[in-house]
Amino acid sequence: MPIIINKEIEWKQTENTLTIKVPLRGIHSSKTDIFYSRLYLKASFEQYFFEAFLLYPINPKNSTCTFTDSHIVFELVKCESQLWEKLELDVGKAEKQQLKKLYIDEEHNRIREESSEKSNKRSELKRLAVSEQMALDAKQRETIDNIKKEEKTNALKKIDIWKETKQKTVNKSKIKNKQKKEESKLLPPSVPSPRVSRTVTVTFTPREFPTPSRESRLEEETEWLRKQAEARRSVGFISEDIRPEEHNPQFLKAKGDEFLRSRNYLGAVSAYSFGIKLNNKFADLYVARAEAHLALGNYNKTVQDCSRALELMKPEVQLNLRERALCIGRRGISLINLGLLEEGIGELKASLRLVPHEYFSEKLNEAIENLNNVDNSI
Repeated sequence: MPIIINKEIEWKQTENTLTIKVPLRGIHSSKTDIFYSRLYLKASFEQYFFEAFLLYPINPKNSTCTFTDSHIVFELVKCESQLWEKLELDVGKAEKQQLKKLYIDEEHNRIREESSEKSNKRSELKRLAVSEQMALDAKQRETIDNIKKEEKTNALKKIDIWKETKQKTVNKSKIKNKQKKEESKLLPPSVPSPRVSRTVTVTFTPREFPTPSRESRLEEETEWLRKQAEARRSVGFISEDIRPEEHNPQFLKAKGDEFLRSRNYLGAVSAYSFGIKLNNKFADLYVARAEAHLALGNYNKTVQDCSRALELMKPEVQLNLRERALCIGRRGISLINLGLLEEGIGELKASLRLVPHEYFSEKLNEAIENLNNVDNSI
């Protein structure tokens, strides 16, 4: 049988609050079971039990229950500002059981309703977010369509101008030819002038393989290209999958940055490489691809990309200072990993002279320590 400790509690009140202290009797707070609602509160721990059928309702949302070393403390907020004549209702045991069931069911229903409201609110927020994203995507597509239409209109205008200019040239040529024929009738035949030299531009059929088409084996090459495409798609990027309007270095730089942030370094390298294929003068693509190669441990490629980026960042101005420092520092780390300690240390020092960098400083100290250990061992 539980031991009722209702007579051992302490309580005090103000017009707005009600404080009840229930002794723990040496029991740890982790072994207690607490429940409180608008008109009922309960605490049970091991063989001890306390419950109260409150005289007036409280606000359970704003009320709290805390623990001290010796007491359970209920800090209750009254629904109406008034002083209570007493703490509990005077009711019989049977009526208490009925009220207890009623109050507990009422509180459970309130909690379920709150949970349902929160769930509905989350669903509504999610729906609004999806709607906003769809509207944003539609706006972006509309912008792209407008750009395409504008480009098409400009191209058609240029074609019309070219046709008009060509027609004028043809007309002038006809007039000149007519004049020459008339003059040739009066003048003796002249020696023809030397032939005009011209440059003939030859465009070769694009091929993925270095061998000429006459030496190719179509089935084997097609199978190899298919496997390579599947491998690139598995890392999250393949150039054939992107839309024509996304074939620009800025888009591919942003796509590679997304892969880099999610640590999909192979996908980042693929995106940056395709951007470089479209524009090999975009220094930011080399800077970003060097970071991805460094994360993958491709140190030779990191050195190559950093060197190419530094070549493109000319003249050296304040706007590209940070990128130059990053390239020099990453090239230094790669040289150290390739066994070129002295060259790598020199690069790291040069980078730190441009911009202080905590990671590069740590790598510099490690490299200097390793170099000293090598010298001491010799």
